[in-house]
Amino acid sequence: MASLAGKVFCVTGAASGIGLSTVKTLLSRGASVGMSDVNEKVLQSAYDTLPPTEQSRVFTMTVDVAERSHLKRFFEDTKKHFGELHGVANIAGVVGPSFGILETWQLETKEYEFVMDVNVRGVFNSLAESMVPGLLASPSSIVNIGSVASARGYKKGILYSASKHAVVGLTKSAAIEGGSKDIRVNIVLPGPTDTPLLRIADENYGSLKRASAGRPIQRTAHVDELSSVIVFLLSPESSYMTGSVVSVDGGSLA
Repeated sequence: MASLAGKVFCVTGAASGIGLSTVKTLLSRGASVGMSDVNEKVLQSAYDTLPPTEQSRVFTMTVDVAERSHLKRFFEDTKKHFGELHGVANIAGVVGPSFGILETWQLETKEYEFVMDVNVRGVFNSLAESMVPGLLASPSSIVNIGSVASARGYKKGILYSASKHAVVGLTKSAAIEGGSKDIRVNIVLPGPTDTPLLRIADENYGSLKRASAGRPIQRTAHVDELSSVIVFLLSPESSYMTGSVVSVDGGSLA
C-alpha cells in the first residue's frame, strides 16, 4: 500500500476497537490523525498505547458526536494543528443497553434518543461539518461505519438496526452531493468484530457462536481486518469509489 505521509485524517470513536485500530493503521502508513472519543480518560489511555515515535502525529480531543459544535471544533482544530485535512472516519457508535433484551413495545423514548443521537445524529453532524466548503482538501474522503444490521433486522434490536439503515441513506446522499466537490463518501458494514461493542451485544444477545456457525467464515473479525478496509477507502487507492456499501462480514450477508 502507498504511503499516506502528509495526509491528515480525523477519526471519531477512536479510543477502542475499530476506531483505535484505524488510528494505528493510518499512523503505520505515515498519516497524521485527529483522534476523538466521548470519554476523556479512555481517549488518553488509548493515546498512551501508541508508539512514542508516532504520538507527535496525533491530535486528541474529547468529542460528543451528538453535539454538532464539538465536531466543528474537532475538524477545525485538527486542520489548524496539522495544516490540512484529507478525510474523516465516522466510527463512533452504540448498540444501546437494551439490544437483545427488550422487544419494541418495551422500549422507552430515552433509549431511542440515545441510540439515534449517536448513530444517526452523530454521523449527520460529522457530514454536515466536514463537508463545509473549504474545510477538506481536494480530493478527500469520508468513511462511515454501518453494520450487517444496515441490511437486515434483528429481533430485540430495532433501534440499532434502524439507526444503521439510516447511515446507509446518509452515506449515499452525501456521496451524491460530494461528487462535484471532490469528496468521496463510502460506508463499511462490519460483521461481528472482536470489539468492546460486540462483547456488550453478545452479553445481551448471546448469539456469537450461533451466528458464527451460519457464516461462510466461521469466526469473528479482527479489528485490523476492518481498519485496513477503512484506510483503503480513505486513501487515493479507492479514488473511483463513492456511495459504495462495502461489507466486511465473513459472508454474513451472502
